[in-house]
Amino acid sequence: MEQRHQKILKKKYKDLTRDVRPDDVMDHLIQEDILDFTDIELVRAQSVTKLQVEKLLAILLTRGPRAFGVFLESLEERYQWLYKDLKKADEESARLPQQPGLGEDENTSTSEARHPVQETEKPSPNQPGETCVKQPSQPRTQTREKAVVQGQETAGGTVRPLTDEDKVARKMANMQLSNQQARLTVPPEVSSKRVTEKQLNVLAGKLGKEWENLAIHLDLTQADVDRCKADHVHNTRSQIFAMLMSWRARTGAAATVGALIHNLEDFGDIQVAKYEFLTQTS
Repeated sequence: MEQRHQKILKKKYKDLTRDVRPDDVMDHLIQEDILDFTDIELVRAQSVTKLQVEKLLAILLTRGPRAFGVFLESLEERYQWLYKDLKKADEESARLPQQPGLGEDENTSTSEARHPVQETEKPSPNQPGETCVKQPSQPRTQTREKAVVQGQETAGGTVRPLTDEDKVARKMANMQLSNQQARLTVPPEVSSKRVTEKQLNVLAGKLGKEWENLAIHLDLTQADVDRCKADHVHNTRSQIFAMLMSWRARTGAAATVGALIHNLEDFGDIQVAKYEFLTQTS
């Protein structure tokens, strides 16, 4: 997706996550080969609509130049106000001159900015035939990148707090990166199966004190956690198993192996080795 289109989606992030229902647009996106069925599963695995839209946008940011236009088409029928806003923003951005990237000169290409070309000096009169290679200078974005990591940006030599738009952009970038990170390879015939009680019982035996935070991540409440603990006061494994079964019951047919693995990967505090067994075909 082009950078200007990414900026438009980030600016409209709040409106999109508030108003759009992913199921209204994903049929068109899959029909036009922007999404595949794995993407659909990843989106629907999110516990609430807002998180589903966030995941959908993160996936779209990783797709090719057609992604924005097809997404725009998908909004036209049911979300006319968003369609008009995005289309207007697209037309306005197309008329603007392209600005050089941060830390790049106007005549410097993106490739040159990332990998500065080494300069070769002419041979010295005293040393004919020899050349001296200059080391490329440090990119000028280093100071700014450091400031951004610390929660601030540099602008005109000064440091200012991040704006709401900056925070949204960072969140979108983090989600995009998370979506691109390596994940477990789950066979399709396994991913689509509803997770069994036996699998949840094995998983319960592998989890530890992190299970209460995992419960909240799975969209259970603190009251649910307290109930599981009260029902099985002296058996932690039974508490964890009860929590996982509550998630399975509430999620219904969507409580697939693929959805569970995706939630565990997103949670991030559990070693992959503890749930890798879920990918086994038997």
